[in-house]
Amino acid sequence: MQASEPRDPYGAALGAVKRFAEAGRFVPGEPIVVTELAAEVGLSATPVREALACLAGQGLIERRRGRGYFYPSLGAAEIIDLFELQLAYLHAALTLYPRGLAPLRKAAVAVDPLDGVQALFDAIIRQSSNAELVLAHRRVVDRLKTVLEVERGHEDPDGATVRTMMEVIVDGRIPELLGLLETYHERRCSRARTLVSEAA
Repeated sequence: MQASEPRDPYGAALGAVKRFAEAGRFVPGEPIVVTELAAEVGLSATPVREALACLAGQGLIERRRGRGYFYPSLGAAEIIDLFELQLAYLHAALTLYPRGLAPLRKAAVAVDPLDGVQALFDAIIRQSSNAELVLAHRRVVDRLKTVLEVERGHEDPDGATVRTMMEVIVDGRIPELLGLLETYHERRCSRARTLVSEAA
């Protein structure tokens, strides 16, 4: 253990592993060697192992019994399951507007359509002001990170899909928005195998 190890080595390890994952440092299916990762971040193996165990519990890292930790690779079925979970979270967020539609409209118009559908989805979830829903959605997005980057290349470059959804939100036509979300969901699920091959 190094003398400069932080007061909260577990928190430092957790933050480092999350940053590595977000930066694309790990390759899907790649083993994560605890001792090498610990040396790289300047910590002992114990807090790194604890951080990996925590992230494995969240589904962000895969633990294979007797083989160690791996960065997960998603198949088409897992991607579709995560897309369905995201759709369910969007449905939940769209029913959680006790303060009226103003926060949802404000969140939608703040999105740049060229930032893509995921930016709008994030805004819809955040405006719900439900901390647990926001956290659960963040976990899904984290697991889909590589897939979402590939999917972004399949979106219309002029942001037409996002613009249409935004217009419907501004007009307060939530049932129509739910229909648009279902259509988008069906289209993205039909591309799941393509997304797997392109993300590999």
